[in-house]
Amino acid sequence: MNRRTAARLLLAMLLPLVLGGCWERRELNEMAFVLGMGIDKAEAGYRVSLQVVIPSAISSQVAGGAGSGGVPVVEYAFTVPTIYETLRKFNLVSSRSAYLGHIRVLVFGEELAREGLGETLDVLKRSRESRMDFYVMVARNTSAENVLKVLTPLDKIPASKLFNALDKSYRISAKTVAVSLDEFIEDLLAEGNNPVLTGVELSGEADKGEKKGNVEQTTPEVRLRYESVAVFRKDRMLGWLKDQETVGYNYLTNKVVKNSGSVAGEDGKPIVVESLQTSTKRKVRMIGGEPHIFIDATLTSNIQEVFSTDNLEAERQIEKIERKAEEVLVTKMKNAYEGITQRFNTDIFGFGQIIYQKSPKAWYRLQQKHGDDYLRSLPVHYKAKVTINRIGTIDRTILDEIKE
Repeated sequence: MNRRTAARLLLAMLLPLVLGGCWERRELNEMAFVLGMGIDKAEAGYRVSLQVVIPSAISSQVAGGAGSGGVPVVEYAFTVPTIYETLRKFNLVSSRSAYLGHIRVLVFGEELAREGLGETLDVLKRSRESRMDFYVMVARNTSAENVLKVLTPLDKIPASKLFNALDKSYRISAKTVAVSLDEFIEDLLAEGNNPVLTGVELSGEADKGEKKGNVEQTTPEVRLRYESVAVFRKDRMLGWLKDQETVGYNYLTNKVVKNSGSVAGEDGKPIVVESLQTSTKRKVRMIGGEPHIFIDATLTSNIQEVFSTDNLEAERQIEKIERKAEEVLVTKMKNAYEGITQRFNTDIFGFGQIIYQKSPKAWYRLQQKHGDDYLRSLPVHYKAKVTINRIGTIDRTILDEIKE
């Protein structure tokens, strides 16, 4: 009887755990789904913008219905002393509660980024609702609020446009970086590493971009585009990279998926080479008791466009193009490292981190000897291997035949 009584009591104690699955439920019609969030600096704290989707406006896309025909999103902006206060103010103007579980992009204003982002990250990292896989970016030459106002023609939801465009651009151009909130915080806290974020800017007048007419013409008056990459030292933004510095940085950090560039043929005219598979290995070797960084980049490429009269049928000529492409790549990586170090003196490459992982003692000796200036005295050795697999469906340029 004692065993039966004990079993019944245990079952009675465990049963509430099984039945409590819906205690925190919320109906869909009670929630406002926030897809984009912007945070700018304000005199009394922050200016927080929320881009909220309007379900009835996109119902035609979801279920094939007619939809309301209006704009697909609405933006709410609040000046608040703390980020969390935004959610309380939202409920004063909306019949629904803001839900952060589907955020696609987080945009920081440049002024706030230069002042420091540390205080703004706590509420987002602490929240149980928001996922950490959305992309983070910095509004360049404008405010985050203005960026989230712009309606876009191809993607009905502007936040989705920003997410999808960044997700594709970094894979193709190597002129942007796609950084999620989790990755940003990880780089921020890592020993011997500093974060970067892509910049987004708008062309045209922001007030016109929020009107439906912006997407009802073949050439929108206001467009969003990604421009440059912001460099940080811990949570403070220092400045912007140049295009070629961004490309070199991505090669140095093994973040290139695809990229294209040109080399000069024998006649000085360009031959466009596209890298389809890229791998950069980074190693630390101790030489004379000092750490040295060794960069080894390997590219598998195709020839995509030819202005030169070089004979691509000859294997010897292909080998010359490969050697030239290797020289160009080494120059890009070297110039990016030296240029970024000279201008910002911040380790966005993570060289300090791989030294720390290899030998914590060597890292601390380097810190004691050079402090934050260790990059300027750190020897970096570059090596590149380019293999051209294909030259297209023709060997010679058709320009030769046209001239004949």
